[in-house]
Amino acid sequence: MGINGINRYYPRVKQLILDFIIESLSLTRCLLTRLAQYSKILARYSVDLFLLRNIPLKKLLSFVLLGLLFFSFALQSPALADGDPAKGAQVFSAYCASCHIGGKNVVMANKTLKKEALAKYLKGFSEDAQAAITYQVTNGKGAMPAFKGRLKPDQIENVAAYVVDKAEKGW
Repeated sequence: MGINGINRYYPRVKQLILDFIIESLSLTRCLLTRLAQYSKILARYSVDLFLLRNIPLKKLLSFVLLGLLFFSFALQSPALADGDPAKGAQVFSAYCASCHIGGKNVVMANKTLKKEALAKYLKGFSEDAQAAITYQVTNGKGAMPAFKGRLKPDQIENVAAYVVDKAEKGW
């Protein structure tokens, strides 16, 4: 492979490296935010544990609390972060707008992306709208294809955040 071959692949490699760096920074931001939340919770409970210093189970309670904290943090998937509606708008226009332009549905007119229709037709939407839309986009159902292999998890989260945001505002 000569210089022309390297020059031909350089923009692609450069973009992959930039995407990796951006994803790493995003993940780091999510982890630091989560750590700050847990440190506030731990500080609040450490005062409570200090007040219980005469109870022999203090160490056991401390280990249980730290264990629960660790497992809830360790098992938390970074892909289940809230998502960015602004980035989701770009993904939506590229992958979803052909069927769902303006929150409508050109395949099945009654199954729109309006809040009422999502609550009626999308399982779990009332409990956790973001998770329900993420599941639908990832796995598909009926006429809607699955985007699991086509979109990255963060792209799916972003488009789900965008759809929730637009549904809340009435499209």
